[in-house]
Amino acid sequence: MRSQEITILAALAVLSAVPLSANALQVRFCSPVCEATAADPVPDPSPRVFNGGTPTDVNGVTTNSAVIVHTHTNGTTSFTITATVTSQQSATLQKITFNPTSITVNTGSPCNTSSSNPCRLEVIATSDDRDFPAPKPTGGYPAGAFMMGSFTGPQAPAPNGDTISVTSEASGIRLVTDSSGAVVIEPISTDFVNAAPGTGPANVGATLPSTCTGTPGCKFIAGALRKAFSTTINETVQQQCDVEQPNCLTRLRTRLNIEFKTPGNRVTLPYDWATANEHPEHPDVNPTEVLLASTLASAGTFDVNSLAVGPNHFMMKATLALAADATMDPVTEEVYARVGPFSLTILPGSFKRLQEGRVFTFNGKIEDRQVNATFARDRRNPALWEVVLAVYGLALTGLPQPPLEVPVEIGVGGDTGRDLVTARFFGQGATK
Repeated sequence: MRSQEITILAALAVLSAVPLSANALQVRFCSPVCEATAADPVPDPSPRVFNGGTPTDVNGVTTNSAVIVHTHTNGTTSFTITATVTSQQSATLQKITFNPTSITVNTGSPCNTSSSNPCRLEVIATSDDRDFPAPKPTGGYPAGAFMMGSFTGPQAPAPNGDTISVTSEASGIRLVTDSSGAVVIEPISTDFVNAAPGTGPANVGATLPSTCTGTPGCKFIAGALRKAFSTTINETVQQQCDVEQPNCLTRLRTRLNIEFKTPGNRVTLPYDWATANEHPEHPDVNPTEVLLASTLASAGTFDVNSLAVGPNHFMMKATLALAADATMDPVTEEVYARVGPFSLTILPGSFKRLQEGRVFTFNGKIEDRQVNATFARDRRNPALWEVVLAVYGLALTGLPQPPLEVPVEIGVGGDTGRDLVTARFFGQGATK
């Protein structure tokens, strides 16, 4: 196994009474993993990518962001990674974001469709004391993680498709001096975001997907019909500091684990991991509201008007009423859709912008299926959108029959909407 690490450095402007030094968000790429018995005990020397970043602004938000274009190689296995990674801290928020991110296992890599020989990649992003320079008090904080994206390429029969999972953790930290005289970060107590309570040894396992959170083997498994995913979790994490220390610095860490079964396949996603706390000067500010406003959250009201299902296609019509502070742009953002067991993702740059931004259309092939999608803004109410999605060349079987309802989900960038609808079936063997 070979490991490479990228440290993103950014100079901070002095916009407060306390000078802030350069910050550094550490991002590591490892194959198959960065730690445990499968990891190389002597990893490769780590290159650095320097970036100017964004200083602390007038609102007190410290931001560090960089675009990473990187090829990671382990023997004959190689991956191409393109990612924009950002860390942010304010008086009430700590956040790490991967958006957008694209990871491809390159052609010629020796992975195959068996469960015993995938091409595995682990990506770890860790904040340090200069990413999050403001101490936070001990106690419980609202925390949330969101992941949305899709796999591209052929998938093996279940359960041997490509997989993805993510583990998010938060901890208070102390700064200690090691034997060489260097100042290093030491976590005080680590709390994982999953279904397991507390910070003890039982609190292990993946964060997402939320359907199996808290289970060590939890992962999304792609299939022929379902290659896209959208999953979120909210929980309270505990910040613990040293004894008699009322506050301390915070560290966030996220681990993204991907298994590819077919060379040439790719996964794309945005991912958010954030915690929020009470504002020290404004106790009336609800940290849960801060968290929801800062992470990938609901777009507003999503109502599916109809779902028509034929032998080899379906068409869905819906209305989406954006929340007051929500915006969306299908041209620049990833569009996700799920109807029953089927899901797809339309990548940024695929939609056409028409009529000065009132209409967005996509007509093209995704995985050899014809997809037609339209977002049309209401002329009288710019927050109201009509959504039409049609997919051809697909036998959508196994859907709940009337009067049972079919789950439908739409996501644009970080905004998502969910609804249930009774489908109408047409053609051979239809149930009306």
